[in-house]
Amino acid sequence: MNGSLVYSNTAITSLNGVINFNHHTSCVYILNTDVTLDATIKLNNIYSINIPHTPNQATRAYVKIPGDYTQMEVLTANITVSVFAIG
Repeated sequence: MNGSLVYSNTAITSLNGVINFNHHTSCVYILNTDVTLDATIKLNNIYSINIPHTPNQATRAYVKIPGDYTQMEVLTANITVSVFAIG
């Protein structure tokens, strides 16, 4: 993986609104920390992505989403996601 970490946050919710990465990315990694609900994430105010939940915390994994993104928003209420972006 080439690039540098340009953004990282372990506790983003729908209450945070739009999160700006303040940098272009080559990919974003998102982890849904909820054990029962899928998370819907909007990237660049265009793309809606579903991040599945994982009932077993031991098997959780980040979902890699390649692309140039500058912002994201958690649309699903009562969900917390962890995010890091590479640019």
